[in-house]
Amino acid sequence: MLPGQPLWTYDLIPRARRRGEEDRRILLEAAHLYERALVLAWWHDLWATLTRRRQCLLDLGDVERACTVKHRHYTGIRTVPLSQVRGSEGRCRDFDAAFHPRQQYCRNRWVAIAAAYEQGLAMPPVNLVQVGEVYYVLDGHHRVSVARALGREYIEAEVVVWQVLEPRAVLGQPASTRSTPNTRKTAMSFSQDIFRVFR
Repeated sequence: MLPGQPLWTYDLIPRARRRGEEDRRILLEAAHLYERALVLAWWHDLWATLTRRRQCLLDLGDVERACTVKHRHYTGIRTVPLSQVRGSEGRCRDFDAAFHPRQQYCRNRWVAIAAAYEQGLAMPPVNLVQVGEVYYVLDGHHRVSVARALGREYIEAEVVVWQVLEPRAVLGQPASTRSTPNTRKTAMSFSQDIFRVFR
């Protein structure tokens, strides 16, 4: 031991090494989760092309263009079902309808958030706009994407509710482009098969 060297320093070295190994393991798992989500997005896009039925996030801009927003009010922080988060403001090309990442430039941020989730770190609530039964992401797209990839069912969110005069436009799709029950069932089966391949 060097003169004046505290005893506790030697005890911390193995723990720091173990902690470093644990951090590397978590980052590797997060990176693997990202790659799997990216592949699923690719397969979903391929399936949508084959069936000629695009499965995209709903665009909040379409709501503003098609509807008259009568009132906006902040409702505070709520627990929101991820299944109802189906739209975005300005990021519809970065994620598919299931919030799988579609762009490589999302990787670093996505992996960092996934690692934070795995470590149990507290994450700030996402920011959502609610129109009818649908929620649109203003801020927090990567957090929503990671939460869904991890199989979470709910997410904490700050919510602003929009009341619109034409609620039919909330769905964001004309009736002719909506999937039939058989198409949805086939697409779900296809997605599950692909997911099992890349587990």
